[in-house]
Amino acid sequence: MERSHSARVSGRPQPAPTFGARAKDSPHPVSPPRRTDSRLGWLLDHRRPVITNRRRYMALGLPIAAVFLSAIIGGLVINQAYAGDAWHGGEGTIPKGGFRPTAKIKMNVLEQGTICAAVASGMALVRFGVRNYTHPRLYGVFSFVSYVTLLVVLLGQVYGGYSITVITNSQANAFANQIYSFLGNTFNYQDERFATTFQDIIQVSDFWAFMQGPVHDFLLGSALNNQHPADRAPQRPINAPAMTSLQTNAVSDVEEDLGVFPWIVSYCNLRAVVREPKDIRVASLLGQRVADLAFTGPYVQHKSQIRSGMPALFASHNFTVEAMPSSFENVFGQTIDSWDVVGSTGIRYPGAGGILVTDVTYPECFSWNGTVHASVDHVEGVHGCIYQGSWIAEWAAYNGTQFQLSYEREINALSLHHAVDADTALVQLGCNVLNTLEEIQAYVFYTIEFMPSGQVAPMEPRVVLAGYPFETPPVVWYPAILGFYILCEELQDLIFEGWTSYYFQAGWLNVFDWLASISLFALWVCDHVYHGVMPELNRSPDARMRTDTFWTLALVQSYFQTILGMACFFMVIKGLKFTKNVPIMCNIGVAAIECHASASRAPWLSQSSVMVRQSSVITYLQEIPSRTL
Repeated sequence: MERSHSARVSGRPQPAPTFGARAKDSPHPVSPPRRTDSRLGWLLDHRRPVITNRRRYMALGLPIAAVFLSAIIGGLVINQAYAGDAWHGGEGTIPKGGFRPTAKIKMNVLEQGTICAAVASGMALVRFGVRNYTHPRLYGVFSFVSYVTLLVVLLGQVYGGYSITVITNSQANAFANQIYSFLGNTFNYQDERFATTFQDIIQVSDFWAFMQGPVHDFLLGSALNNQHPADRAPQRPINAPAMTSLQTNAVSDVEEDLGVFPWIVSYCNLRAVVREPKDIRVASLLGQRVADLAFTGPYVQHKSQIRSGMPALFASHNFTVEAMPSSFENVFGQTIDSWDVVGSTGIRYPGAGGILVTDVTYPECFSWNGTVHASVDHVEGVHGCIYQGSWIAEWAAYNGTQFQLSYEREINALSLHHAVDADTALVQLGCNVLNTLEEIQAYVFYTIEFMPSGQVAPMEPRVVLAGYPFETPPVVWYPAILGFYILCEELQDLIFEGWTSYYFQAGWLNVFDWLASISLFALWVCDHVYHGVMPELNRSPDARMRTDTFWTLALVQSYFQTILGMACFFMVIKGLKFTKNVPIMCNIGVAAIECHASASRAPWLSQSSVMVRQSSVITYLQEIPSRTL
């Protein structure tokens, strides 16, 4: 009887393969291949694990249920926390650029989450059918093509437009560098002998020099380079620097042509966070100065308290002082607690509120976004006075010369009368700058800590970029769909293959799949939190238009950008699972073992042909010494 080819190679008869036995790399029995007569029947001719119908139904239903459950729970929690209505979300007015409420924002995270989960579930159903009812080769092609397609779409949205982020735009980086150049410049005030930058500040007088130098030019550049509306209408820049102003009609809500103004400084806010005073006895070394004072006691290593007032000397110089809380209202009317500012030594400061100063020298000083006060016959804010800690540069540009005089007078008064004193723990300058040509806005923060030890510690400047103008979140958001789809994909594999095969035999690549899914889910949450912490900017003269509340918004946007980078990284690393099928990888190190194992399971390579090739390689290696001799 003629022996088979594999029997002739091995020297002894080979047993016939037994179907139903467990494969070496699978915990499940292997089913026999289907026999079909069709020319394309090989698409359904494959060996797949024999599993019960219960496990198959679990692999079909549980991942979809998990995705919808995640979307529903996330939507209900975010809606309730930031919109006030868990089921229907909320609606509010968003500022377009500076302080111009021109559009409505609607946020319903539950609706968006369920729609994205439904789309991801449909994609997962297609994958389930291809994997379980088609040939492994067809499933392999489907997996690779779908992965590449999903990755290309994600990277295209990240790098090809503003649909997700603006930080990948080269003009955005140039915009941020220009801001650093403005505020990081040397202090030219009073021709100081030594060049000093923000990072070189070591005492309080250096901080006021920073306010009178770089901040002076940064804030006033938008006002001093514009014509007066009476000279030319509409107003245009005269000798425009990098910054110009929006001002064309100070009291009109009509949209102007923003294209001719590259930069708009919406506001700059100066706030101070102080420690809680404590009654202690103060005495000098020689006993010449002894007094019982309400002086600053030992600093507590947690969020500092806000004192209730400032020295009475401010009242005699036409300043009022207010102590604002660290909470604020968002655009949906919900009270939000600000996120903390973490100092260089781990001390946590309130991210909003503190001591805010208002200049009451002129009735028209109050900057209520261009509204007309009943007692005066011209626009509020024409003098550019500080109002609740803010210089509203967008509307103060009506009279740039008066704005400059008011600013210089205010900084001199604040520095001479100790607005920053021994009780001060932190001073923060926050600004909002718009780039209308590139549709970008920047949140700028320069912060200084005043330690109880006497050390003055400037923190690292922070410039956070975001899209402009604010827009309502889209109903269908691609990163959320991708995150939900990967979650379905991994849960299907986990149920089919079992815990041992999924985690211990498949290796560490599945870990990156989970990290990619978690990162994309966190990105979806962070995007809605960004809209949820957007402060309310009320234009009414009877309401407080606070600009000290944007730290939380900028911090959420910064976290969003970090998570986005992690998600892209994990999505790219996820593709390593396909490199084991690249031919060149079969010749590198241990990868050859897996490649031979894969080849032995390939339908077009029988076990006998693989043994012939192995035998030929061994014979060739044994003959090398004799050939060389």
